[in-house]
Amino acid sequence: MMTKIRLLAGAALLALLAACATTPPDPSMLDNARGAIAQAEAANAEEYAPIELRYANERLQQASQALQNDRPDDARRLAEQAEIEAQLALARTRAALARAELQRKQEQLEQVRADLVEVFGDEVVRP
Repeated sequence: MMTKIRLLAGAALLALLAACATTPPDPSMLDNARGAIAQAEAANAEEYAPIELRYANERLQQASQALQNDRPDDARRLAEQAEIEAQLALARTRAALARAELQRKQEQLEQVRADLVEVFGDEVVRP
């Protein structure tokens, strides 16, 4: 009888210890933010969206620190903010590149028009 009680007490103690044990925070929760930052950097966000990129890197750093300090909820929130900032940096970079491309195309069009006027006169470009 005493053996059964000891066995049950031991099993209960093990169950209690297992329930109290916390799972260490998963460092991979920062991977999406890291990937978004890398993508923004590859698109040249340092030039076109430096503030957003800096914020993304700062949030990632804070998320990493929160993870080390066993604050997984803060780490997750900061990592999500870092990812969003990086996505914003990427979007602003793409928009700036598109504007530059549009400007280049407009300049080419103006040159073609000027060439047509030179060869054929003003009538060729009138609507």
